[in-house]
Amino acid sequence: MKNIDEKILMAEEEIKQLQNKRKKLISQQKQEERKREIKGYMKKEQSLKVSLPKARVLPKMNSIS
Repeated sequence: MKNIDEKILMAEEEIKQLQNKRKKLISQQKQEERKREIKGYMKKEQSLKVSLPKARVLPKMNSIS
């Protein structure tokens, strides 16, 4: 019986290790996705700055009452 109990404990420990590894990999994947998204936003922002001319301040028009 002891041999089977030891195998069960070892299997449970291996399951825990694999679950932790899975969590770590998922976290890493999400972090990489966030980095890619941020990089994309930064590129879009940069292209907007280059393509859009600087805004001009228009003079106030006198309103006729």
